[in-house]
Amino acid sequence: PSAAAPLDVREGQSSSLECSTPYACPWGDAVLRWEGHDPRQATVSGWLQMDTSGVGHHLTLSTSFSWRDHSKKLLCEVSLGSRTASTEVVLWVRHAPKDVRVRVSPSSGNIRVGDTVSLTCEVGSSHPPVSGYRWYKDGAALGSERVLTLRGVRREDHGRYHCEAQNALGAGTAPATTLPVFSAEISASPAAEVREGTATTLSCDVPGREGQELNYTWYRNGAWLKEGTAHTLLLPAVAASDAGYYSCKVTNRQGSDTAQPLSLSVTYPPRTPTLTLFQETQGGRLAVVRCAVDSHPPAALAIDRDGTVLATSGAQVALPQRFGVAASRNALRLEIRDAGPRDGGKYRCTASNAHGTASAAKVLVTRAAELLIQPSAEVPEGTAVTLTCVGPGDAAGEPLYAWYRNGKRLREGPAPTLRFPSVRGEDAGAFQCRVRGSNDSDSDSDSDSDSDSDSDASGAVPLRVLYPPRPPVLSSFLQTRGGRLGIIQCSVDSDPESRLTLRRGDVLVACTRGCPPAPRVRVTPSYNSLRAEIQDVVLEDEGTYVCQAGNAQGSASAAVEFRA
Repeated sequence: PSAAAPLDVREGQSSSLECSTPYACPWGDAVLRWEGHDPRQATVSGWLQMDTSGVGHHLTLSTSFSWRDHSKKLLCEVSLGSRTASTEVVLWVRHAPKDVRVRVSPSSGNIRVGDTVSLTCEVGSSHPPVSGYRWYKDGAALGSERVLTLRGVRREDHGRYHCEAQNALGAGTAPATTLPVFSAEISASPAAEVREGTATTLSCDVPGREGQELNYTWYRNGAWLKEGTAHTLLLPAVAASDAGYYSCKVTNRQGSDTAQPLSLSVTYPPRTPTLTLFQETQGGRLAVVRCAVDSHPPAALAIDRDGTVLATSGAQVALPQRFGVAASRNALRLEIRDAGPRDGGKYRCTASNAHGTASAAKVLVTRAAELLIQPSAEVPEGTAVTLTCVGPGDAAGEPLYAWYRNGKRLREGPAPTLRFPSVRGEDAGAFQCRVRGSNDSDSDSDSDSDSDSDSDASGAVPLRVLYPPRPPVLSSFLQTRGGRLGIIQCSVDSDPESRLTLRRGDVLVACTRGCPPAPRVRVTPSYNSLRAEIQDVVLEDEGTYVCQAGNAQGSASAAVEFRA
């Protein structure tokens, strides 16, 4: 048979295909038919031609075709008994692109920030061939290539993508595909900087987290806080101690991602300032007033004396040359050189920021004189020692220096030093000095009263002299009332404290520490003293008892006879 089909078959339009043979058998068994079509959609009609113009058997197939019929083969077949013959017809159905879809590569695992992702617009069928492509993200036009490549994926690339394929007959649109960018990010509400006491919520978000099975782990400053399925961390009343760097790790079946840390800043008013007052004497007379405070944001600091502002952390006030000011974050330092009584008073530090004010006050007592001891305030006996009295330098007339030991006046004169060429143990004590001008009246020049009552006297500075034990003092006696009890007492003068031992011949009877007492001996040690009580004295307890005293400076001993 022969078959004829239109060259331009368009999708959805009705078309007719002709199958025929150049002969006819009206009363024979020859059968002519179409194979490969859908009988539910097609109409088949046939007729015999036997006239002067020709003879033949014709069979017409009338139907409409879809894009799925493109490239389909139909058979025009004639059969007679068991013999068949056929002719093949290939359908060329013109249609817009069909079965359009988006293929994402890689197709498994999490897509992370920085990855490279390819989206391919695949077309199941198109006749004529595809002539162009269009890409859209969340409805916005994006590109015109078949393969959309995203290099260095960003968090913002998460979204719904679809493509269109076009040919001369129209366009086909792919269903939208979600590109999941697995990227954790922290946000703070109401803000990343909040005032103390504010209810604050931290959220750990992954694009498209709704509908995903996710687990969240929270950290502050790298330390674990909590874990669970909640993507928020609630701080009902944020405290200053809650400030820090917060991070979260989000985990799904394909892996995990950790968010970049978020700095949570908590603002609060100044706490009570720490005010420190002290005087330095080495190298000169220097008084230091230092104020430090805890606050956020940093506080503006001011130091005043009895209401007069002396220093601020901002614009400096006019100050005498002997004043120096140093300011740093939440700290202010005031240095007063050549300090004297005029600089004493009530010093107050005031700290203020946008959230409040706090203050603290202390009284600075400055003395008119300071006492220095060289080479040291603790020296061995025999050392040359010099005491120097440093005054403010503003006395009326030539300065006069009065010296005191243990509150008793030693001397007064123009020399600012008191020297001990070879200091002795009995020279030790608490020393003071007082400076006055030769033109000043000396109300206590003939007084031996305690000099610390004078506001212009230095503080008491102890001088310690280290010396070996002096010869011990021993005593012994026998008590017979209520039994025979022998008592031997040894005491010594030394600094530092001496270790005392009591011996009878080669027998160690007692010591102040580190040895067991002899039988029947009860020991009572105290500072530089040793008391030994011999119970039930017998004749063998008689003899010469030697007490030996020793310290780091030397040793001494003494003996006493004990008779029963």
